[in-house]
Amino acid sequence: MLGVMMMNGVVYVVLMVQVLAWTSSAAVVASGKCIESERQALLSLKRGFNVTDDDDWLSSWGDGEQQKECCIWEGVKCSNVTGHVLMLHLHGYHFAGSISPSLGELHHLKYLDLSGNRFTHTPSLPPFIGSLTFLTHLDLSSCYFGGKMPPQLGNLLSLEHLDPSYNAFTGTIPSQFKNISRLQYLDLDSLYMMSSDLQWLSELSILRYLSLAWVNLSGASNWQQQVSSLSHLQYLDLHGCNLVDSVSISSPANFSTSLSFVDVSNNSLRDASLMFPWLMNSTGRLEELNLANNELKGQIPVSLFHSCNLVELDLSKNNLIGDFHEYIREFSRCAHKPLKFLDMGWNEITGMVPDLSHSQLQSLHVLRLDNNRLSGTIHEGIGQLSNLTHLNLGNNFLTGLITEAHFSRLSTLYTLDLSHNALAFNVSVDWIPPFNLINIYLARCKLGPDFPTWLHTQTMIDYLDISCAGISSTVPNWFWEPLPQMMYLNISHNCFRGKIEGPILPAIVSDQGLSIDLSFNLFEGPIPAFLSTASQTFFSNNIFSIADPLLCANSTKYMRFMDLSNNDLRGELSDCWRGFELLVVLDLSNNQLYGNMPKSLGSLRNIQSIQFEGNNFSGEIPSSLNNCTQLQIFDVADNKLSGRIPSWIGDNIPNLLVLSLRSNNFHGNIPLSMCNLHKLHVLDLSLNILSGNICIYPLLCANSTKYMRFMDLSNNDLRGELSDYWMSFELLVVLDLSNNQFYGNMPKSLGSLRNIKSIHLGGNNFSGEIPSSLNNCTQLQVFDVAGNKLSGRIPSWIGDNIPNLLVLNLHSNNFHGNIPLSMCNLHELHVFDLSLNTLSGNIPKCICNLSAMATLANSNATITDNFTIGIYNDSTSLIWKGKMSKYRSTLGFLRSIDFSSNRLTGKIPSEMMTLIGLVSLNLSRNLFSGHIPPTIGQLKSIDFLDLSRNHLSGTIPSQLAQIDRLSVLDLSYNDLSGEIPLGTQLQTRDASDYAGNPKLCGAPLNNTCPIHGHQISEHDADGDDDEQFVSEGFYIAMAAGFVMAFWGVCFSLILKKSWRYAYFKLLSDVYDKLYVFTAIKVAKLKRIRSQI
Repeated sequence: MLGVMMMNGVVYVVLMVQVLAWTSSAAVVASGKCIESERQALLSLKRGFNVTDDDDWLSSWGDGEQQKECCIWEGVKCSNVTGHVLMLHLHGYHFAGSISPSLGELHHLKYLDLSGNRFTHTPSLPPFIGSLTFLTHLDLSSCYFGGKMPPQLGNLLSLEHLDPSYNAFTGTIPSQFKNISRLQYLDLDSLYMMSSDLQWLSELSILRYLSLAWVNLSGASNWQQQVSSLSHLQYLDLHGCNLVDSVSISSPANFSTSLSFVDVSNNSLRDASLMFPWLMNSTGRLEELNLANNELKGQIPVSLFHSCNLVELDLSKNNLIGDFHEYIREFSRCAHKPLKFLDMGWNEITGMVPDLSHSQLQSLHVLRLDNNRLSGTIHEGIGQLSNLTHLNLGNNFLTGLITEAHFSRLSTLYTLDLSHNALAFNVSVDWIPPFNLINIYLARCKLGPDFPTWLHTQTMIDYLDISCAGISSTVPNWFWEPLPQMMYLNISHNCFRGKIEGPILPAIVSDQGLSIDLSFNLFEGPIPAFLSTASQTFFSNNIFSIADPLLCANSTKYMRFMDLSNNDLRGELSDCWRGFELLVVLDLSNNQLYGNMPKSLGSLRNIQSIQFEGNNFSGEIPSSLNNCTQLQIFDVADNKLSGRIPSWIGDNIPNLLVLSLRSNNFHGNIPLSMCNLHKLHVLDLSLNILSGNICIYPLLCANSTKYMRFMDLSNNDLRGELSDYWMSFELLVVLDLSNNQFYGNMPKSLGSLRNIKSIHLGGNNFSGEIPSSLNNCTQLQVFDVAGNKLSGRIPSWIGDNIPNLLVLNLHSNNFHGNIPLSMCNLHELHVFDLSLNTLSGNIPKCICNLSAMATLANSNATITDNFTIGIYNDSTSLIWKGKMSKYRSTLGFLRSIDFSSNRLTGKIPSEMMTLIGLVSLNLSRNLFSGHIPPTIGQLKSIDFLDLSRNHLSGTIPSQLAQIDRLSVLDLSYNDLSGEIPLGTQLQTRDASDYAGNPKLCGAPLNNTCPIHGHQISEHDADGDDDEQFVSEGFYIAMAAGFVMAFWGVCFSLILKKSWRYAYFKLLSDVYDKLYVFTAIKVAKLKRIRSQI
């Protein structure tokens, strides 16, 4: 930082003037006569330093005849008057052994500098340093001292300069420092000490330079007040001190107005309204201010930009607000503007980027406004800042075009960040920029559709990110030429197409390597060998078909990360893995690879993740992989691997976090060694042919399961009763044991799974009741025990204690009794399946309280949980349109109620029709009676509706014809009557959907409704009409109304001639239309009778 250099220079000039002053008064010269006792003390000091005769350092110190005069020795200065040693300047970078106590014999020493030397045999600062009471300058920085700082330093009352920085002192800052009242320079940087009270600072009244960086001041609640008492302070560095907001105070009258440097970055300050007013008294001379990386909230005061001496201002990584345009307008009023560094990134700054060409900010080198809320366009005037080296405007809401004028004079620019805005480049094809950039960040800027050819002129690129740039072309060969010198290349999420054909490039010899991201494009063909020079390769989601040139290249030595997933790689995987010495992550998932897994994979001694799922690998897992002892993720799901699960997985790979062998052909028992995987988070052995009695496995009852979060053993042939030792699965979130041959009672210890969200035990032979201990599983979202032999009543605590339940699937069991009223408390329920049981009673009217079904679906398509291996999408199996279907990717959208095949009675509650989000409703095969609720038309989202095989009566509600999404409807085998309502939704269905209702008529049934007969209406079906209101008064009122209406019309026609003509014309027209209509109908009837 330029401000730091300037301030250090000022302080050191002042101190050197002081040093020269006392050296002149004491006549310090090199020719003074050395005092023998002090000479011997110096030689003893050298011996403690363990300096050999072959060492150039202190070679002038010795006993030879030419070395008698110690005052001319290297780093030694003496008084010309007394001959006493006054100065030892021994700064260096040496392994210096220890500090001899003989140093304490130099009683007249005023200047001591031992900085930079590593005193390996002096673990702590010797207390005798405190006896050198004439010292005015003491520099012990970077000497590798540890332990506590000796309080004897407080005896150095003449000290003006004290620098013990960059050591390993511990404990608290000695309060005796308050005695050193002449101190002007104090640097305690990077000591990692602490001080709960800075009261001692108030005694150092003439202090000019103070650095307490990385000293723990979290307990110093009065730090602002104590610092404010230093009226001569010019330099203040408190960064990384764990500072919190100080008690609100008014700045004292003697608070220094000379402050030119303030750094309180990397703390925990929150209230900007306390910090900025505290600084306002010093902003007149302030040259550098750093408040970065705090938690400051509030407005940046405009008055801060009245400080016309500011050279560097860093307010980044806070939560500050303000208008950038307004700040620039205020700062532009200064006649002298030396500002070179302005960083306001990672805040909530708003406004636009104004015209900076007239703001006299020509000195600006660094402008960082990234990760704010700036909006509008970027003014072309920014291109006039000819000294600019860093321009960071990424992650804002900027819009508009970027033209050549935006860069017209930016010849010194080497970092450009406009990423993650809505900006579009509009430059000519042959544009040659004035700059040669090193760092280019243009992600989500519109650069395409053609490739930006101006990149050809940028020959010094280290970092290039043009991802999501709307480019849909091939990549020119010249683009790959700078790869050997680059550190980062990201061209992902574009539409680059074709083969990659680049030059022959030299291998990168740096162990730092290159990160290349080509993912989510349309690259095809072989992956070229020259890309093997990278240490990280992200090539997923393309159409690459051949990987051998990359895998078998000779330059893979530094490769650490390889992601070739989701391509079209085909063939057998080459056995070329011995050269990948440093490989940590290997992902070849979701390709078309087949054959055996290469044995040379076992040479990947540093590998931590192998992901081969979604291929066609066959054979057994190679035993050589037991050498991969650092492996944490091993995923070979969805292949054709066979054999037994190797026991060495549990014996040799103790750090395994994820083991996924799903959907292969593994058979036999689960190895007992699996219980050695103490760190396992995810275990997926589903969809194999595993067998054996599960109760013998410690896997389900050992302490090794402490970290398990996901266990899926479903769709195997595992047998036996489940052990009742689930209390050790403290972190388990998903448990799926479905579709096996488990039997017996569900273990009571399942209730100890306090973090469980998903339990799948369906498709087994569990019997007995659901254990009441499960009411402790309050986080449960999916509970699926369908297809077992469970019995008893449905527990009421399900509705009372599990409020987050999304899926409740109890179908195909032996539950009996009523549906508990508490089920109405499941406000988040998406799927409610109680079918194929022996439930009785009515459907609770409070079912309308299932609010997730009473709103249109707006949730995610999946019900997910995040695990180390990725995202797990939950599932459940339902009978849909007559067959069992498994829902996973769309489970979140499904809203379903299935109470079919029970013994439920009573009417279908009209309250159920308020569940407008329902997609499926199946109430078939029960004993429901009464009418279909006429408000059923409210179920606008319904796709599947089955009310068949009940005792429903009355007509089909006409509203049913208005549901346009209805794809399956079954009303068969009830006692419905009347005409099927008109409408394509109902009359175009198969007649079997209405079979078993002999009183129904109309299409699609062959039973035609009578033309002249009495049409059965919904009111007729209710029984006799209520005629109490048709009394004698009703007939009298009707007659009076008729008379008045008749004569009212007649008198109007008699009095108004034009009305009379119009009336009789209307009668004539009506008569003509009725005649034509009647004639047509009669003709149709005759035609029908003739056909009969």
